[in-house]
Amino acid sequence: MRRVRYRLEYAGLAFAAWLLPKLPLTSLRHIAQLLGSVAFTFDKRGRQVALENLTMVFGEEKSAEEIRQIARKSYCQFARTMLELFWASNLRADNHEKYVQLDGYEHLRDACKDGRGVIALCLHYGNFEWDSVITGFHVTQGLVVTQEFRNPLLGPVFDRLRGSGGHRIIPQERSVMATLKHLKKGGSVGILIDLQLHPRDNPCVPVRAFGRLRPMTEMHAILHKHTGLPIVPLENIPLPDGRYRCVAHKPLFFSKETSNQEIVQKCWDLFEVQMRRQPEAWLWAYKHWRFLPENDPPSYPSYARRDKHFDRLLEESQTSSETPHES
Repeated sequence: MRRVRYRLEYAGLAFAAWLLPKLPLTSLRHIAQLLGSVAFTFDKRGRQVALENLTMVFGEEKSAEEIRQIARKSYCQFARTMLELFWASNLRADNHEKYVQLDGYEHLRDACKDGRGVIALCLHYGNFEWDSVITGFHVTQGLVVTQEFRNPLLGPVFDRLRGSGGHRIIPQERSVMATLKHLKKGGSVGILIDLQLHPRDNPCVPVRAFGRLRPMTEMHAILHKHTGLPIVPLENIPLPDGRYRCVAHKPLFFSKETSNQEIVQKCWDLFEVQMRRQPEAWLWAYKHWRFLPENDPPSYPSYARRDKHFDRLLEESQTSSETPHES
């Protein structure tokens, strides 16, 4: 039964990949509004997660109706992002600035001079899928690290779509060595840092996101320390006129003495400023706080559960922070 479902999913995805690039972009955005609103209405489980996450973060400053509208708009933005990913084959080096406003991309170009690469970071925010395409036009082709699909037939389709700017897509699992080798050869890498990782299987550190602890990948900190290459946060911000503002922040450098946890936290804090300013552009219907710390005062979502591996991660982090560095 699963094999049949996988094949049906693949057939639907392949048809969408053929059809959607032929439609006007404005039509896709109207369709996204409809699909996002329908999904918000009928996806009871995801809607509850989104509302609970938003209430936890903004409950003291926004009304229940405002929170509900943010959640619905978040669904619509994600639908728009997915449909625009299929349309991305229409983006070219000579036409993409009709659809995006570039801000700070000189930082990326300067960082990549003399055959050096960068460690680019982004979130599931705005049209994060277009970020890789745009950087491919303006800077260099590199590796993009993503999570694998449960349905193995879908991966190659999305890899082709995401690689339209010239990048190569690799899965997050066991990707540290591959990206390290790529960076040392002068390549660049892009990492989505808000993916939910299980501390049992992945290199991660505890980070406070909107005041609540969660595990977050430390890959960018590891790569930065091993290569000395800059970390460049990228943001993709929806604009009122239908375009996106693509922001490349100034490159970040950290000393060898800075812990991985500090590096990851500082990078997250930079993103959180914009997320608070325009929360509807983030993917809230996702279990971002899946693990429940034993002794942490802030409230957590009802879906959060205790996990011995997360407890151990917190203990190791606490021990490390209490251990003085040798001079």
